[in-house]
Amino acid sequence: MGQVILYVYSTNPNDISPVTYVLGFAGWAIGAAGTIRYVRHRFGADAYVIALSVAGWSVGALVAVVLGLFWLQTWNVAFFGPIVGVALGGAIGGALTFPMQSLSSPATIVRASVRSAFSWGLAFLVFQILAFYAGYILMLITAVPLAPIVGWVWAEVPGWALPAGVGGLLAALLASRSLQITEREAV
Repeated sequence: MGQVILYVYSTNPNDISPVTYVLGFAGWAIGAAGTIRYVRHRFGADAYVIALSVAGWSVGALVAVVLGLFWLQTWNVAFFGPIVGVALGGAIGGALTFPMQSLSSPATIVRASVRSAFSWGLAFLVFQILAFYAGYILMLITAVPLAPIVGWVWAEVPGWALPAGVGGLLAALLASRSLQITEREAV
């Protein structure tokens, strides 16, 4: 969402504003809080499992926002920078989100970590790509009819923000399936 606001409101989209970082971290914090709450209630996770999830999603957010925006500025195909950053952030957060009450055997932890990293990372990658293209198409469809009503600046926001929000939600729902699969295997 921070990147959408940067694009819409900035006269020079190459200038990264602090608002971009703040909104990026806020979005990751909301998603992480929902995921951690789910793990706590669904599995009765203890403090160690929760602490690992918090650490994973914190590092994942840092990677997604900071590295994604850096790649946005440095890659030749810049729009892939934030997409890959989000996928990597999701993989890191997912790697430390365990579907268990307490930490068990090292083999179970490693298996759960690898599966979760792959599931979350792949889900975020796929849905970020879909959200980008859907946002681009939706923005092209909605901007012209909405511009006379709300102005050009606001007319572009729904086209980009709606697919990004829906894509993030769908990625989390798909990736959370890996938690349920891992839970059944651990039992």
